Amino acid sequence: MSADTIRIGFIGAGSISRSNHLPGLAAIDGVELVAVCNRSPESSQAVASEFSFSTTEEDWKTLIGRDDIDAVFIGTWPYMHKEMSTAVLEAGKHCF
Repeated sequence: MSADTIRIGFIGAGSISRSNHLPGLAAIDGVELVAVCNRSPESSQAVASEFSFSTTEEDWKTLIGRDDIDAVFIGTWPYMHKEMSTAVLEAGKHCF
């Protein structure tokens, strides 16, 4: 892994993420899709397989705590954004 690689985790990879964010990120050199956490292990695995994520997580807090993630995309329902964004920033990671 290069020092120029940005390692990304996704919490909530629904239709907007799957149609817009993930294809765009996957096409960028230097971006590594590391972990995804969706509503169920099955939906997380489906996204991981489709977009070549290295792994899945069942708990979004575990994903945020990983040392191998630099930035976290939050694609959940808006009512969760404040809690998750705050946790991402407190973990010292970039948040989208």
